Amino acid sequence: MAGLVETASSMAEVEQLVHRLYLPGSPAEIARIQETLQALQKSSDGWQLADVLLGNNDEKVRFFGALTFTVKLNADWETLDNGAAQTILYRLLEHLIRLTSSCEGQLVTKKLLSTLVVFFLRFPSQWSHSIRHVAACFSKGEVVPLDRPCQLSPLDTVRSQMSGDQVTAALWFAAMLAEEVGKTDSGSIKHYKYHEIMMLNVEDAIGLTRHALGHVHSELAGEERTAKMINEAIKCFQSWVFYSQRMSTESSARMDSLASVTQQALCCIVVEALYDTTVELSIDILTNYPSFLTADDLAALSCLLRSPWAQAWMARLQQGDFSFESLQFGRLLLAFGDATLQDFATHPDREDSGHLMAMLHALLTCEGLAVAEDEICVLALEFWSALVEFAVCALFDEAEDVTSWLDNTRGHIVQVIQECWRKIRISDLNEVATWDADFRAGFKDFRKDVADLLQSSYALLGSRIFQMFVDISFVSLRNHVWEDLEATMFCLDALSDCMVEGQEEERQIGRLLDSPEFLSSLDLNRGAPLKLSRAMVDTLGHYAVYFEGHTNHLAAPLRFLFQCLEVATLAAEASRSISSLCGSCRQVLTSEVEAFIDQYERFQNGEAVDASTKNKVLGAIACIIQARDSDEDRARYLARLLAFVGRDVYTCLNYAAAQQLAEAEEAGVVAMQSLASIGKGMQAPEDVPIDLDADTTPSTFWQQGDGARFQSQIVDLVNKVVEALPQSGPIVEAACSVFRSGFTEHSPGPFVFPTQVTTQFILRSNLDTPRLSLILATACALISSHSTDSSVRIDEEALALLLHVVKLIYELKEPENDPEIAQGFVDLIGRLLHRYINEITRLPKDVLQATLIFVLKCLAGRDILPKRSAANLWASLLALHGQPESAQSAIDIMIDQLGPLLAETLVVNFGGNASRSELDTLAEPLKKMVFRHRQARSWLEKALFKDTFPSNKVDGDAKREFLQKIMSLRGAKGTNQVVKEFWVVCRGSSFAYTS
Repeated sequence: MAGLVETASSMAEVEQLVHRLYLPGSPAEIARIQETLQALQKSSDGWQLADVLLGNNDEKVRFFGALTFTVKLNADWETLDNGAAQTILYRLLEHLIRLTSSCEGQLVTKKLLSTLVVFFLRFPSQWSHSIRHVAACFSKGEVVPLDRPCQLSPLDTVRSQMSGDQVTAALWFAAMLAEEVGKTDSGSIKHYKYHEIMMLNVEDAIGLTRHALGHVHSELAGEERTAKMINEAIKCFQSWVFYSQRMSTESSARMDSLASVTQQALCCIVVEALYDTTVELSIDILTNYPSFLTADDLAALSCLLRSPWAQAWMARLQQGDFSFESLQFGRLLLAFGDATLQDFATHPDREDSGHLMAMLHALLTCEGLAVAEDEICVLALEFWSALVEFAVCALFDEAEDVTSWLDNTRGHIVQVIQECWRKIRISDLNEVATWDADFRAGFKDFRKDVADLLQSSYALLGSRIFQMFVDISFVSLRNHVWEDLEATMFCLDALSDCMVEGQEEERQIGRLLDSPEFLSSLDLNRGAPLKLSRAMVDTLGHYAVYFEGHTNHLAAPLRFLFQCLEVATLAAEASRSISSLCGSCRQVLTSEVEAFIDQYERFQNGEAVDASTKNKVLGAIACIIQARDSDEDRARYLARLLAFVGRDVYTCLNYAAAQQLAEAEEAGVVAMQSLASIGKGMQAPEDVPIDLDADTTPSTFWQQGDGARFQSQIVDLVNKVVEALPQSGPIVEAACSVFRSGFTEHSPGPFVFPTQVTTQFILRSNLDTPRLSLILATACALISSHSTDSSVRIDEEALALLLHVVKLIYELKEPENDPEIAQGFVDLIGRLLHRYINEITRLPKDVLQATLIFVLKCLAGRDILPKRSAANLWASLLALHGQPESAQSAIDIMIDQLGPLLAETLVVNFGGNASRSELDTLAEPLKKMVFRHRQARSWLEKALFKDTFPSNKVDGDAKREFLQKIMSLRGAKGTNQVVKEFWVVCRGSSFAYTS
């Protein structure tokens, strides 16, 4: 062995290296040791090294010896002839027999067995009866020549001569063989041979498993080694079961004899020493391969689950024993329920159905808090949700007859809902604050799953589910059982989307929401826990649709919600509910606006103030102000809201003057977002009926009357903050939201600013302005709002915006310098095309040409968003016709000049430079060019044959064929497919895939 490698010249040194590998050390040192040992393993002396190491007295060294055999087999197997391969197999078996006889531990034995599996994968035809051969070698105590295992009788003749440890090792080998071969593709021609030879080993694996399982009732069954052997037999059976699942139908049928072992294996579950392994087997098959089980197997399991043995496990669970073993029993019961769900649900009169359902119900009634203590309730809820889903699908399946079983299932679902209600009930609402984060999150998720169950169950139970919870609510209210009421509010909240106006559900919820008991409970001073108040806050907000049609008792809920604003832990939820109710019911709340503003003022001066909460409440009050009858009234109340915003602006400016920029930005963002929320709230609702008899003369109050000063005040507030913090992106973004809030309005209002005001804000931007892309998007929205035939033209502002963009394009130079900004430029020019083409054509010819060349550069670039915008702009430009003569003439001249460059840019994209996802968009300008411009053929032909064409995979004939197809289609939809096919050819066939 002197010539192993220079760094390890003796076996002693090799052993030392192996020992050092398992000792703590630096990553670099460990890497060097691994590199040295790997070199030894792969060397020409590797086989000899493996032999010597497997004879060592140290387990780690022996393991490394077995590993070395694996490494050598994987590295050199192709260089081995049949004789050499057989010699290596015999050496491996010799080591296995010796080590097993000397009571070797699992670590080395299993590694050696996995090496034998590697041998099988490398030389399957030389070792076709591998399981029988291993057993024969064990029984003889020596290596049996390869030609004799095939002549042996089935395993029956040798297994009785094997020790328990040898049977266990053989079972390990059989299981590993099934698992490793199962990882290969049974449908592959390359691996087909493995699976054909595996068929020769099925009966041997079954015989070995049955032999071990036969010891279950022997006197030695309780002995540790015998129990270990039986457990390994169960695991081996499991491996072969799932190997059969991965096989084709034909091959799987050849393994039907596996089923003869099933009940023998499953019955082991009642033996304490075999419980863990057997319950895992049962759960695995029921969950992942239920079709493997026959009707007799399922009947046997059903009988087992009704036995005193099962009842004892069930009692442990219900008493709060959530040990791993108890949870496994629960999982077994649920897996059986899942596998037989349809059968048991549709045959409710069977005795076993009723018994199983009762046990499954019991899983929701175990002692202990859900998630934190009781883990099984989460899994049980999944089962019952699956049952609800099955029943709902059957109910709406016209071909399904549900009359014989659906009512029974409804009864079970009502019972489950009641059980879930008790499970989500918190026994002490004040203790919630003491829960740790994981428990809080887990319990919240469990409640969400219960909410999903309630919503799904509504399709089966209808108004009955509302009635049930309303009745519980009244009992809780009368008895002041706040824990019950909180759980009930959660359930009713979950059902809010199921309420149907004008139906029984609405009447049922109305019984509660309009009742004196409920209305009188809406008071924080009554001493109820905050958790209950939060549940009531959420419920009120989610039933805004109900209050919209039943406004007579709306004031009390809203007063309660405003009261909740003053409590820090309730403020966020209260603001959401206030926003929802005020938005839906604004018309009937106009008389309350002053009181709500007073309550907001108290809230703003309190400790619970949060920016998001302020914005929602201001927006909600603005909704009510919008619903007031006169502009004068609106202005009066708006003045109070603007005063609140003014205080934040004043704070912002003071911080900015003191150079406390972080604090200034925080106050400024709050002010701007508050303004934006007010502006959104002041928008007229979309569903307001049109009064045909009303005076349609637009009001001048906000532009020329007393309201004009409020517009000026809003603009002044925005300008002051932006000027104080010109480099704040959040400030600019919020300011854009303020200006955009009036774009969708059809009537004058406080946030419908003169277009010159918004334009001046946009014109103050430059390339260094933060969030410039949002300012450009605001400009696009402004132009779009004045692009319909019924809207007022803003030609002067449109030209100013165009000139501003042209200036910025000149400064940006290339689109790739900022693709997002480049896209904004192109989008704005595209918006102007539709109604303000005259302003575009008023540009000097050289400026217009330079601008369109910039758009072409976007079309030629790699960035997808500006490229798509550029393609859309060119498609619109090429499609323009019927414009005023001067504008149409200017556009036609420009297209004639830039048409060849456009054609070249498109062709370069189609020739492979574009990504496949861009082709449909890029095809649009091509279609418009071909359809509308007589020079299109000439432009495209020159582009196809220019040196700039990116692909060398297409010849001239292919290019001419592509051109002919494009021209023949004349812009029809089929153009897209022709472009894609040409692109694939230009890229190479490896890019061909289904669109």
